[in-house]
This record gives sequence, C-alpha cells and structure tokens, in this order.
Amino acid sequence: MPENIIPKPINDEMIDAYMLYSMSVIVGRAIPDVRDGLKPVQRRILYGMLALGLRHNQSFKKSARIVGEVMGKFHPHGDMAIYDTLVRMAQPFSMRYPLIDGQGNFGSIDRDPPAAMRYTEARLKNIAEEMLQDIDKNTVDMMPNFDGSLEEPVVLPSRIPNLLMNGASGIAVGMMTNIPPHNLRELVAAIDALIDDPEIANEELLNYVKGPDFPTGGIIMDKDGMRKIYTEGKGRFVIRGVAEIQEVRGNLCIVITEIPYSVSKADLIEQMAAAAQSHRDIQIRNIRDESDKRGLRVVVELKRGADPNVVLNLLYKHTSLQVSYTAQMLVIDEKKRPKVMTLKELLKSFVNHRFEVITRRTEYDLEQDSKRAHIVEGLTKATRSIDTVVDIIRNSPDTQQAIKNLIETLDVSETQAQAILDMRLGKLTSLEIDKLIKEYSELVSRIEAYRKILSDPKNIYGIIKEELEEINAKYGDERKTKITNDISGDFNVEDVIPDDDIVVAVTHKGYIKSTPLESYRMQGRGGKGVRGIKTKNEDFVTNILTTTRLSKTVIITSKGKAYLINNHQLDYSSRDSRGKLLANYVKIDPDETVQAVLSARKENIEEKALIITTRKGKIKRTPFAAFANSRISGIKAITLNEGDEVVSAMISENEDDTVLISTSMGMVIRFPVSQIRPMGRSAAGVIGIKLRGNDTVVSSNVVTANDQRYLFTATEWGVGKRTPLSEYRPQNRGGMGLKNLYGIDRIGTVIDALVVTDEDELIVITKAGMSIRIPVSQIRPTRRITKGVKIVELKEDDSVASMAVIAD
Repeated sequence: MPENIIPKPINDEMIDAYMLYSMSVIVGRAIPDVRDGLKPVQRRILYGMLALGLRHNQSFKKSARIVGEVMGKFHPHGDMAIYDTLVRMAQPFSMRYPLIDGQGNFGSIDRDPPAAMRYTEARLKNIAEEMLQDIDKNTVDMMPNFDGSLEEPVVLPSRIPNLLMNGASGIAVGMMTNIPPHNLRELVAAIDALIDDPEIANEELLNYVKGPDFPTGGIIMDKDGMRKIYTEGKGRFVIRGVAEIQEVRGNLCIVITEIPYSVSKADLIEQMAAAAQSHRDIQIRNIRDESDKRGLRVVVELKRGADPNVVLNLLYKHTSLQVSYTAQMLVIDEKKRPKVMTLKELLKSFVNHRFEVITRRTEYDLEQDSKRAHIVEGLTKATRSIDTVVDIIRNSPDTQQAIKNLIETLDVSETQAQAILDMRLGKLTSLEIDKLIKEYSELVSRIEAYRKILSDPKNIYGIIKEELEEINAKYGDERKTKITNDISGDFNVEDVIPDDDIVVAVTHKGYIKSTPLESYRMQGRGGKGVRGIKTKNEDFVTNILTTTRLSKTVIITSKGKAYLINNHQLDYSSRDSRGKLLANYVKIDPDETVQAVLSARKENIEEKALIITTRKGKIKRTPFAAFANSRISGIKAITLNEGDEVVSAMISENEDDTVLISTSMGMVIRFPVSQIRPMGRSAAGVIGIKLRGNDTVVSSNVVTANDQRYLFTATEWGVGKRTPLSEYRPQNRGGMGLKNLYGIDRIGTVIDALVVTDEDELIVITKAGMSIRIPVSQIRPTRRITKGVKIVELKEDDSVASMAVIAD
C-alpha cells in the first residue's frame, strides 16, 4: 500500500467530511456571531467599506466598486452573494436599523429586484460606524484573509446590540436561525437592568423587551406566546397587518397601512384577489395600491352590503395579511459553537463582548499614552537643558554616540534620546515648550483614568452603560410594531362579529339573506307596510325568522333534509335587497324547496330535540345532536312517504312541552311531546293529526304545558286572530283536533300560526314582497272559534306569504 494512502472505512470518511462541510457552512456563512450579530459576509462588507473610506459623511461610491473590493480581498464567494447582502443591509423594510446608506434602486417591498450593482451607490450609515469604532485599537482579534495577504477582523467591536436590534435569518446544514428585530430603546433598558442585576431572570427582562419590533410595523397578536421565545430560545407567534375600515369616496373600504414583516405587498394583493374569487364571503369589488413616498396604503373596496369586519378577518385567515413567525435564537457563541440562547444569554454575551472590547481599548490607550508620556517627559528634559543637548549632538561623531551621550548626561531612556534627536528646532520655542508641559499633564491625567478603569470591573460596566445611553440618545426611536394579547394565532371569525339581532328571510325560489332587525320600522295594525325584500317575478318570501348573527340557522327542506348555516356567513344587506341563492351556502337540489327555517341560538342546542311535521300530518322527534355536524350537502332529517313533504320544524327543550299543529282549514291539535317517541334521522315519524278532505298542515309550534301565551293565526287574505293557548286543550296524538276559526271561504285559508306574547311584534310579508311590522298588543285577544281582524291591507292580486314573531 502506498505511503500516502491512509486506510479508513468509507462510512467514517463520509461522516467526517460531511461534518467538516456542515460546520464550515454553519460557522462561516449562515449563522451570525452572538457578539456583533453579523454573518461573515456582512462583517466583511462593513469592514471593506470602512477601508474604502465610505463613512456616512463622505461621498457615495459605486456598489460594484465595493463588491469588487470585498470579493477581491476578503470574500471570494461570488459577486451576487455579496451584492444581495449589501442590498438587504440598505433596505429600510428589511432592516429595523439599516447599516448601509444606499443611493439608487435598492428594491422595494413589492419584491422588485434592485438595479444592477453598476448603477447603485452606497456608503456606511452612521449607526454602522458605531459597530466599527475603535477597531484600530486592538479591540478585537484579527485573522488572515483567504490568501494570507491581508488581515480581517474575527468580530467587530460593535457598540450596538446588533444581533437583537436587526435580527438575523439563515439556513445552514441541519440548522436554521430566525431572530426577529427589536427596538433599540428596549434593548438598552434591558442591558442596563442586566448590568445592574446579573442574576435577573428572563421573565424580568421581558418588562423591558416587550417583543419584536419589525421595520414594517404590524401587530403581534400573542404576547404570551413570545414568552417561550425569550425563555427557551425558540417559539412562535402571530403577526398581522394594520387595517382600518373607512369610507373612501363614498364606498366602504378596508385600508391597509402596515403589513407583516417579510411579506411582499404585491404578493399580498394577488392573494386577496385570489381569495375573493375562491371564497364567496370575501366580497371585494376592487383593490387599489395607493402607496407612495409617504407610506404604504392599499385600499380594498367592498361590495355593497358586505360586512367589513367579516371580510377583513377572512383576509387575515386566507392571506398573508396575518402570518406566523417562527423564531429560533441560534447563534455562534464565543467558542465558535452553534447554540440556541435565551434572551438573557444573548444580552449577557453582548455585555461580555463589550467588556472585553473596552478592556482591550483601555489597555491599548494606556499603552499608547504611556509611551507618549515617556517621550514627552524626555522632550521636556531636553528643553530645560537645550544648550547641553546642542553641545552633545554637535560633538558626537554619529547618531548612535549622540544617543549614548544623551542617555548618560540627561538620564533619559534610549527611546527618549531618539525622540530628542528627532525633535525639530521649532519645538524649542517658548510656546511649544508650554504645549509639551500641558500635553504631559493631560497624558498623566488620562493614564490615571485608564488605570482606574482597569482596576475595577464596575468601572468598565459603567462605561458600557454610558456608551449605550449615548447610542440610545442618537438612534433610539419609538416602537413600530404593536403588541396585543387579544387573540391567539388561529383566527375565529365569530370573535369579531357583533351578536346583533337580525331577520333571516328565505324566498320561494331559494334566495336567503339576513337584515338588521332595526331596518323594519314599527307600524300600526292595518298599515300597507314597506318594501321588505326585492323578489323576481313569481317569487315571494316563504320563511322568515328573527335570530342573531352568531347563531346558526337550521334549514329543513321539502325532501326532509337538514342543513346548518352560520348566520354570519349569510348575505348581510339592506331590507330591500334580494339576497343570495341558498345554493351559495349549501348543496340543495333544484327541485328541493325550503319548508322550515329555525334559529339554533347560542344555547346548548345539542341537548334539545328537533320536532318535524309534514304536510300530511306526520310528526317525528329526533335529538338535535344528530344534526350538529351537518355537511354542506345536508343530511337526512326524515323519511317521507310518496307525495308528502316537510312543512314545519321546531326545537323542543323537554318532554313536558306540548305540540300545536295547525292546518290550512283552521283545525288545531295539541298534545304532549312525550307522545312522540325519539327516533333516528331516517325514521318516517308517526301520525300527528288526522286530516279531512284536502286539508293540509301549515305549521306546528312547541309550547310548555301551562303556557300563558297566545296562538296568532294568519290567513292568506290578511286576516289574523290572537287566541290564548289555554283555549286549546291537550288531546291525544293522532286526533282530528279542534276548530280554530270560521269563515275560511271569506277570509282565506290559514297560511301560518305562531305563538306570541303581548310584548311581541310581528313581521308579515306578502307574495309581492311588501312587509309590515306591528305590535301584537294592537290585536285584541279573542276566543278560539272567531274570524279575526284585518292585519294588513293587500293590493289587488297580492296575498300573505309568511309571518314571523319578533321577541321583545
């Protein structure tokens, strides 16, 4: 075997080689140093720009010149990698405190690319110079560059806590870091607290560091969720953009002024447009980008009748207007090892770094001033004996002998003697001699100050605090990102919708809508009503109920299927609008009509029962829990016989309730709910009332056994009557019932019968779309077998279509 071949298993070699590669990427490219918060390429750019003299008060230089300088001397990894980093450090929407002052096109928040490096110019920001200050005073270690021809800093002396101030992100081999930016004022306050109390807990530091502070603003929604980030080094929180509901040029709009960090505005607009097409509840008419030099502004114009709160929060849910931010505080520690750190560890590392920098700077200054004081002391001795010095120099054969003679005669060191020889004659004037004396006094004073600083660590920590306060005064600003603890990451649209009273109306042709209850004004009995809902030809309202926006609506169709709809998803519009087809919300068949609409309010409806009545007198009772998970395609609620259909449905609370079934020919039967045994969803039910001739069931109501309310009966020709429930004695299920009113041929057949109180109000809607809202108290109670009174004045060829009670 040749001598230059080392026997080694290939598995071990691959592991070793991969580990070397991964550590090279982790330490040398992707993960920032905990001390200055910079990756190597960032550090080299800043150091290279300092070498080029590109300070904040100097002229700009072409970015291509900077990239070439950095690539040729320090970072031989490709010009675009260097330029992309330079660009990011100049973008105010990427860096909380930009380090580079860019001139030209450096990209935009819309992710527009920057101009080529030959077109743009750059120089250091003054805050970046704070990171480079004192680098020439042996404050940090230097190392050879890639070819050994130059030296570059291992780390910058950084006077600012850049790691947390600007954050960092990077993906290495098997590791990633994502540190959010923070507010400088808060960081300075936390560092001061840490210096004052080195044993302070992470939780206490959170009194100073409120949370991330992004350059694009936004709102952090989970204050408690951030605690884990700072106490464990990694965690997750939700950030959303800032939007307000405004009226712009007479149109209701959502105006977005801030977006989440790292989200592209152009991408967000595209997402909103796509969401409006794929989600029917996101009712957007137009999106305008009105951003300019004054700031970001996106105007989302809503369709007429759209609920802005619902649209806004659905945008939070379906677009990047709300995003999750996963933080991981992974850094390279002082020992060149990757480590996940807590807030206290990160701040402590910065303080330790500054402690070392100030110590080394003070030692350097002490050494330089001591050397200078030594020389000035020798020069002062020479000026006091200038004639002797001149004679020694004149009579010495050469420089070396002159130095030797000066040392022996004036009692000075070799360094002082050399300085005396190098001194110009102009230094011998009285003014220059006074300057030397003054300089020496100042040097002695500074040397004493340096020694005092180095004598006690408390003095060094005091300097750290003083310098941070100076930084804070120069660059500190107000927080941009707001923090709230109102909701957690997952959005619940019901949390932002007011539980207002509404009226839900369904038409014969399947249109459904919700309307604010207050839009129906009260009128007296016998009025003509107001326009209640626009309907197409031959369409009319068949079902109407009062409920709330956070309740659910249960729809039972003619085919005996049940559907469950969240009321806040319904079209929320004005009183005279037509609404939307029910097919927008559920998959209803074309030949299927809505026969019962009831409100499942916020109570625990799973403990109640659903009572369903059919046109031919069948009735069934099923636990409501069986319908709680209704699909968009609906579920079977009852099995119907041929020619039968569902006519009514009610919710029963207990078996002591009674059921009232009303027919079109004016018959009513009342019997206990307990006489209806509970059945499954697929059951056909039992006989509720026996019908004669062409009589059919028009409604059913569930009431308590001793209910003191009234049964309000309305006919198709606008006649109504109010009768105490006590007039309807309980019977056994399956009978013919009792007569409820007479004169059917003169007042029309019964269209509905509802249970009401004296304080209730009624909404009556006609087939022509007219509606009237009247107090029940305006209709005097009557006995069971009476004709009733006129409740609505009908136009020719119009008739009553439906009726609903409004509880007080």
